[in-house]
Amino acid sequence: MGKANRKYTKYNIICLSNQLWDFPNWTNKKHVMYRLAKKGHNVIFVDPPINFGRLLIKQIQRHEWPLKRILTKCREDKSGAVIFTPVNLFPFSKLTSFFHIRKINRLAKKYASDKRKTVLWVYHVQIKQLEKYLQKIKYDILVYDCVDNYDAFPEQKSLFSTNVSQQKLIEQEKKLTETSNLVFASAPGLVEKLSKYNSRVYYTPNVGDYKRFKNTKSYKYKIPEDLSRIPRPRVGMIGALDEYKFDAELVKKCALENPKYSFILIGPLALKDKKANLEDLGLAGIENIHYLGSRPYEEKKFYMAGFDVDFIPYQLNNYTVGGCFPVKFHDSLAAGLPVVVTNLPAYAPFEHVCYISKNYDEFSQNIRRSLEEDNDKRSKERQEVARVNNWDNKVETMLNYIDTNSV
Repeated sequence: MGKANRKYTKYNIICLSNQLWDFPNWTNKKHVMYRLAKKGHNVIFVDPPINFGRLLIKQIQRHEWPLKRILTKCREDKSGAVIFTPVNLFPFSKLTSFFHIRKINRLAKKYASDKRKTVLWVYHVQIKQLEKYLQKIKYDILVYDCVDNYDAFPEQKSLFSTNVSQQKLIEQEKKLTETSNLVFASAPGLVEKLSKYNSRVYYTPNVGDYKRFKNTKSYKYKIPEDLSRIPRPRVGMIGALDEYKFDAELVKKCALENPKYSFILIGPLALKDKKANLEDLGLAGIENIHYLGSRPYEEKKFYMAGFDVDFIPYQLNNYTVGGCFPVKFHDSLAAGLPVVVTNLPAYAPFEHVCYISKNYDEFSQNIRRSLEEDNDKRSKERQEVARVNNWDNKVETMLNYIDTNSV
């Protein structure tokens, strides 16, 4: 990780993101860009283009998208970042991308400094007309920050204009990787894949919000009522319950084999844009499984304070093994909780502070084992790992790589 006291070059940063700045759960894009803006970099954060239609209207009705943003498309965040939210009023990407690019360049002219180099920081490899953005936006350094194995991502209807064909996506990612000055990859599988196209691929694993969760245990008297009435021990997960990564069969097996434990699930069926229930998840009728719905990110620490074990029951498939490193992992370590996980490559360096499970039987056994072995010493060991693997250190590491490659 980077050295927090080192003085880095200040940049203009234009970030093409694949999730919105105000997405209900903070993503690693916002964590990085928020901190870069706070450090004095000129950050222009470009939300993914939003398709005007039923899904957008539904989001507005739920007050998830303030009307002011839709009308003005641009605002400044308290961090100092400028956020631009493009809206596609019609389904012609060649035309809409032209207007979006023109707006981005105007914002750069207004907010960027002529005395600083400009970094075009791309997360949104799925965006239509990506080649046009790369051609028309003015920059000095091109960064591709890869946080997902996108070609293994399931095709779903989206609020965003991300529905390029799989073949087009593969072509765009290959070209972006080849032409980037440097590439960040958040999981071992992504490093392996992208290193075929660029020698300057750097492993920048996902981290957690240590400061937010380090005092979680002190909230034991503030546990929300819907959780506090569920019997202990509580084995909990907070995160999206999408069928392409969440392993419902694994959860079912663990619950049936451990009837005295309460299994708590908190989170949305994110890609389907709907509230889930146990029937949707295939877990109806099991008395010790409790689904509490979605909760705001700000409330996460209070729910985690009521967990005895945190578990991440992810499937092992091309998407997860090839490029998944859940951000929630280090958040759970920061809270001092025992963490039981499936055998994703990203967890290997942390086997001394978590319970890596190679199969269903071992996962169920590890839940029992984690409860039996938990103590203050182990909790502090987990927190120490989380303290080092935090967002500030990750940002410093990235800046160091950019400085090194911009000479």
